[in-house]
Amino acid sequence: MDVVIPVDSAWAVGLVLAVTRVAAFAVASPVTGRALPAPARLSITFAVALAMAQPVSGVVEPGELFVAGAVNAAIGMAMGWVSGVLLHLFTSAGGIIDLVSGLSLATVFDPMQGDQGGVFARLFHLTGLALFIVGGGLALLIGGLVASTRILPLDAVLTPRPGLTGVVIELVSALLRSAVELALPVIGVLLMLELAMGLAARFAPQANVFMLGMPAKILAAITVVGSAWVLFPDAIALVESSVVRSLEAALRGLGGTGPVG
Repeated sequence: MDVVIPVDSAWAVGLVLAVTRVAAFAVASPVTGRALPAPARLSITFAVALAMAQPVSGVVEPGELFVAGAVNAAIGMAMGWVSGVLLHLFTSAGGIIDLVSGLSLATVFDPMQGDQGGVFARLFHLTGLALFIVGGGLALLIGGLVASTRILPLDAVLTPRPGLTGVVIELVSALLRSAVELALPVIGVLLMLELAMGLAARFAPQANVFMLGMPAKILAAITVVGSAWVLFPDAIALVESSVVRSLEAALRGLGGTGPVG
């Protein structure tokens, strides 16, 4: 006796497209990238895809399914990139401190990002990512993924708008400005230290002050880096308030016209 399992083709196509969008987001976003093991990423991907899947009846041919999959992959990658830009605020702030303190010469391999990074860049990235997740950032990203199917349905066609470039420029400029503000206390202390060493070298050239410059700057950066951590809660609040707004702006720029809620 043959067992026949009825499968709704519209729901099956919708689930495949939802998995494609969520998987592309999981690959591009630093929150769910290398920071999570593969089984955890797969579990989150299928769980979120099941929640956001909807029947898609207009995609029946293999070519149409491939195009729809590519569109959803592009949407997921764009959303992951936006969330990554917001979280790279902390990495950029740490990188600035590494640069001005001289610790950028001692880079370490960061397995979470797959590249070389400075000590403070990695420390700030891990701290910001942990605070973002603890503060409910993962729930915000999942909510943004679910809401994306209302703005850009699973069978939508991408029609980029002229305002998309402005959204990207505004997002990157806000990132750089916030990163400098986060690292500003340490930069100010190191600047005063540089001025003090310059004056000491001017009035006592035989002391060879600059031989002590690098160790002094590293010690000063380690001593006052706590003043930058004090600003982390405000930075996390800024990132969390910007996540949903930036994701919606990116989806609108890609041609989304549907309501958010």
